[in-house]
Amino acid sequence: NRSYGWLAGSLVVLAWLSNSIVARGQAAESGAANAVLLTVSGKVEVATRGETVWTAGHTNQVLRLGDRLRTGKNSRATLRLSNLSVLRVYELTTLEIQPPEQPGRRAALDLESGSAYFFNRDKPSETQFRTPSASGAIRGTEFHIAVADNGRMELALLDGQVDVTNSQGTLQVQTGEEAV
Repeated sequence: NRSYGWLAGSLVVLAWLSNSIVARGQAAESGAANAVLLTVSGKVEVATRGETVWTAGHTNQVLRLGDRLRTGKNSRATLRLSNLSVLRVYELTTLEIQPPEQPGRRAALDLESGSAYFFNRDKPSETQFRTPSASGAIRGTEFHIAVADNGRMELALLDGQVDVTNSQGTLQVQTGEEAV
């Protein structure tokens, strides 16, 4: 009986340790893609992954993979991404935090419509963005991006480098250049 009690107790401890390690791993994995809503001005709404209902966004709200954010007329928000990049989201913008296209890369920002300003002065990152007409790899950069209702994208690069890709090919945009 003693050996069964010791064995049962050991199995409980092992199961608890296993669940604890898995939970920490999942938290670290999901933390790599989180963004924090730093500022909210006007009508800023969030829809969590898989939901169609939009709720009011609030300061310090954590956004995860699959979450969407939208701003209303005369509204704006500021997001801090997991790599400490800052994204200023302007009025009438809708975006989604999507999983990376390739393992080991950062999450992608899907800018469906509207405009945003991206700022990162750290080492080049593997952050990706997508729009209806193009996608890009951000490399330690400062730029403004706008997506019109018809899907037309305009990117004005203030500093750094962005590789923009669409069905026509790939373009490497450098400091002071624009891509349409």
